[in-house]
Amino acid sequence: MSLIEQIINTLSTWQKQLIQLPTATDAASLALLEQAALDLGKRLALLALQDQLQQLGSGYQSSSRPCPCGQRQRFLRYSQRHLRSLCGPLSLRRAYYHCAHCGTGGAPLDQHLGLSERDITPGVERAATLLAAHLPFAESEFVLQELTGVCLSGRQIETVAEAIGQQAEARQEAEQQLAASQGLREISDPQQQSPKTFIVEMDGVQVGLQDGSFQEVKCGVIYELSQRVEISEQRWELLSSRRFALRGEVSKFRQRLWAQVLTLGVRSCDRLVVLGDGAEWIDHTAQLLFPGALRILDYYHAAERLWAVAQARFGDRSGEGESWARRQAAKLRDGQGKRVVANLQRLQMKTAAQRGLREEAVRYLGVRCEQMCYSAYERQGLPIGSGAVESTCKQIVTARLKQAGMRWSEAGVDAMVALRCYVLNRCFDELCPKPAISFDWQQAA
Repeated sequence: MSLIEQIINTLSTWQKQLIQLPTATDAASLALLEQAALDLGKRLALLALQDQLQQLGSGYQSSSRPCPCGQRQRFLRYSQRHLRSLCGPLSLRRAYYHCAHCGTGGAPLDQHLGLSERDITPGVERAATLLAAHLPFAESEFVLQELTGVCLSGRQIETVAEAIGQQAEARQEAEQQLAASQGLREISDPQQQSPKTFIVEMDGVQVGLQDGSFQEVKCGVIYELSQRVEISEQRWELLSSRRFALRGEVSKFRQRLWAQVLTLGVRSCDRLVVLGDGAEWIDHTAQLLFPGALRILDYYHAAERLWAVAQARFGDRSGEGESWARRQAAKLRDGQGKRVVANLQRLQMKTAAQRGLREEAVRYLGVRCEQMCYSAYERQGLPIGSGAVESTCKQIVTARLKQAGMRWSEAGVDAMVALRCYVLNRCFDELCPKPAISFDWQQAA
C-alpha cells in the first residue's frame, strides 16, 4: 500500500472514530479535539517516516566493504533494530557487516542515519537531554512521556544526558587547548579601535559528591558593559553574556576563562574590568590573565565585613551598631575606603575575639582600597556588585545540581555542568543539532 493510500485510510478511520467520541459544550470539548488532532498528526508522521526509511533500503552495499583496520568486513546477516522516535516506535531492517580480523562490525544504514548505540532517535536524544539539563532525571522521565509519548526511565535519561554532557566538556577542553597559545586580537586599523568595556566576574559554589565530600565548582561570566541595562532603579539585567564553569584545579579554570575571552572577541584595545569578592584564587587569576585590568571589590562583600564587626562590637539588633554600620557603608560607597579602614582601626573592641575580627576586616579592606572607588565606578556605569556571577552560580550549578538529596560522581558533575553551560549560553544546537527544515504548506492549500 502506498503512503498516500495509508494516509487516506488513516484519515478515514480517524474521522469515523472521532464521531463516536463524547462531546461537550464547554472548553473540555476543545481539549478533546486538540488531543485527537495531535494523535492523528503523530500517526501520519509515523507513516511518513516509515515510508522514507523504507525507501532508503537496508544499507546493503555488497558482499563486503572496507574495514577501518585495513581489512574487509563481510556481510553477515540482516538485522532488525527497534527505535523509539518522537513519531512512535520504528523498526529498521539493516544489513550487518563484520570483520573477522579485528572483530568490529556495523550497519551502514545506522551510520547513514546518524544513529548512536542507543535505541532512540536523535530527536528523542535531544529532547531527553534538554529536559535533563533543567529537571531531575525522574521528573524528566515524566515530562518526556507527557509531552512526547516516549517512555524512557530516569536512569536511561541520565545516561543519555551525561554522555552528551561529556561531549560538551570535551569540546570545551579542545577550545582551551587551542586558546592557550593565542593572545588578544590586535587591531591595526585606527577606525576599528574604538574600545569596548568587558566585565569579568568569578565566584565558586560547593557541590555534594556521592562519598559525602564537597568540591567547588568555579564559575565565571563575561559580558560587554553595553549589554547591562537598568530595568528599574538599582535593578540591572544582562541582555547577553557568556557563562562558564569548571570543577577542578584553578589552573584549568583559568584556561577556560581565557578561551571564553577569545570566543567573545575581546581585543587588545578593549578595556577589561574584573569584579570579585576578594578570594585569593580570583585575585591571582586577575593578576595572571589581566594584569592591566581595572579591579573592583564587590561592594556588598566589603560591606558585610563592616556589619560583622558592628554586630560583634555592639551586639545583635543594636540600634547603635546598625547606625554605625550604615554610616560606614555609606562612606564606603562614596569612595572613602581609606577613611572607613581608619574608622575600623579606631573602633574599641572589648574582647580578643572581637579585636581579631576587626583586624581581619582591616586587612581585608586595607589592601583593597584601590578597588573600592565605588562612586567613581558608578559614575562610569560600572557594576559594583558581583550579582551576575552569583546568578551564574545559581543557574549553572545550584538550580540543577544542588536540589534536595542530590549527590554526584565527579564525572556526573563535570558532564552536567558542561551541559548546563551550553544550554544557558544558547549553544545547545552545537551538541544536538536540530535540522533546519521548513515546508511551504500554502502550496498544499
